[in-house]
Amino acid sequence: MSKDKKLTKEEKQKIKAEKKATRDYITLKRRAKVIMFICFALIVIELIIMLFMHISRDNKLEFIDTLYSVKNVDDDYYIAVGSSNFKHSRYNDSFTYQYEDGIFKGQINTVYAEQAKIVKYDKELNLVFEKTFKGEYDSTFYDVASVKDGYIAVGSYVLEKEQLTANTRDGLIVKYDLDGNEIWHKNFQILGDTEFKSILILDDGILVVGQSIYENLEIGNHNTGGGIIVKYDFDGNEIWRNNYGGNKSGIFEDVVLVKDGYIVCGKDAKNYGMLIKFDLKGTRKWVKNYEFTDTFGMYDIEVKDDKLYIATGINVSDEKDKNGDLIYNYDAGILVYDLNGNLLDTYSIGGSADDRFNSLLLLDDKIVAVGYSTSKDIKIKDLDYQKDKSEGIIVTFDYDGNIKETKSYSGKKNEVLNDIILAIPDTADKINNTKPYIMVGYTNSKRGLFNGNNKDYFAKILKYSEKFNLDIEK
Repeated sequence: MSKDKKLTKEEKQKIKAEKKATRDYITLKRRAKVIMFICFALIVIELIIMLFMHISRDNKLEFIDTLYSVKNVDDDYYIAVGSSNFKHSRYNDSFTYQYEDGIFKGQINTVYAEQAKIVKYDKELNLVFEKTFKGEYDSTFYDVASVKDGYIAVGSYVLEKEQLTANTRDGLIVKYDLDGNEIWHKNFQILGDTEFKSILILDDGILVVGQSIYENLEIGNHNTGGGIIVKYDFDGNEIWRNNYGGNKSGIFEDVVLVKDGYIVCGKDAKNYGMLIKFDLKGTRKWVKNYEFTDTFGMYDIEVKDDKLYIATGINVSDEKDKNGDLIYNYDAGILVYDLNGNLLDTYSIGGSADDRFNSLLLLDDKIVAVGYSTSKDIKIKDLDYQKDKSEGIIVTFDYDGNIKETKSYSGKKNEVLNDIILAIPDTADKINNTKPYIMVGYTNSKRGLFNGNNKDYFAKILKYSEKFNLDIEK
């Protein structure tokens, strides 16, 4: 057997260095893995903390989803409008934006955008589409009307970032095609803070009403603001405009067509409802005031048999405080006028707190009114009173002002009904000559196992039978 070759000193040092380098590499690799694991763990922990903070912040916010107006389109489907943060939507994405606070200088606020939305439902109230106005900031639709090739929605939006700090908006009118795709939109501005509240489709154009007032703390003697009425052609080009009311408070809420012009209703100053007639060219003919509305004023106006019926809140208190100022208490009310603006009658229902009607439906033999109540002692069937909350109310009157039926849309938090129309009749309705109703509004009550979270507001579209049984709620 041969003996192993004897290693030289240099060879031994080389082997020793190689072994040391291998150990150092293994040690370094282990340390790198530990460092990578620690970094990864820190990133995960930071992400978890950020997610927790995001969830915690969102849990403290109240997200908004509302419907203000609904229309029956040719007894074929429904179109409705409102606004939403889209926090819970399956069809549109929510987004946030930042702006400098208008009161606390230097404070940057991050908020979820409230986006105007237009929604189409089929006869069974299944959602066909839900589209929004693609703005950079907040927007809202208050009313909508159908035209032969689509829909026209009106409301307001934040056009420029500076308006966020000033808390002002531009009036907004948007045309959509029949599939909910935007065709055009126009903004409208006079004094700095503008919105459109109602729309009327005419044979030769579009009539809208709303408000354009000074922003907060601004003063002046501008005489073209307050409540506004504007006529457009069908391409959104302005034809004429007029106005009336204070440039800090005047607002037109709704409008009806009469044979020789238009009659609008709204509010001026704190509690002054106003009723104004314009001729067909927009010239103001007369003005009437009602001193005892609530702070929203005259809200919805309908015409039947040469009489005007207006939904509102009516002060019923003559109690005064120690300074001699009236302590207001509002009932849900209907004001009845002739076509010359003379007050004929008032109908109302209410309790010890504030109540109001937001919308009316005039049928052959009755008036159906919807709104909300905050009263514990109002005589509404099935009312589920909750302290400091609002409950939706439905009330029918005959044309002498007698209350015939009542019904509540109630929950454990807040409910409001904003609009009412006749439903599309099904076969049974046609056979039995019954007339069900469609109503829209919103609630933040948890209604059923998966509907609501007792915090966020959800838009609601409801179908009631003629006897006020709730048949569909979506």
